[in-house]
Amino acid sequence: MIYVVIQFSCIIYLIINSQMSGFSLMPLLLLSLSLIIGLLALINMRLDNLNITPALKKQHKLTTHGIYRFIRHPMYTSVLLLSSALMLSNTHPISQLVMLILIIDLILKSNLEERLLNKRFKQYKNYKNNTGRFLPFL
Repeated sequence: MIYVVIQFSCIIYLIINSQMSGFSLMPLLLLSLSLIIGLLALINMRLDNLNITPALKKQHKLTTHGIYRFIRHPMYTSVLLLSSALMLSNTHPISQLVMLILIIDLILKSNLEERLLNKRFKQYKNYKNNTGRFLPFL
């Protein structure tokens, strides 16, 4: 649960301290990409799989199609792109620190989720070896 609290605290900080007048082309592109990836993830994932905490539901199904063929955690990718756009609109060093904290938090949160997925689904190891965590092909 601490991962979720940190994640949402960082996002809220970045939203509150973003400067819409500072949205140049790059932040707008990041926001657009974030929206596309986030929507694709929601469309491809079963809604009964959706969980903001790093835990598997009883009826959890492994999603490996659509955007999940390329990225294991596209929702986190979407959050990171959104947060990067917000950070770029505010060059204050605290925003950069908050972004770093968010990145570390999502890496740790995804590590926990991957341990759980690996225990539940035998095919997860192969899936993990063939897809990127947050970015395709990495």
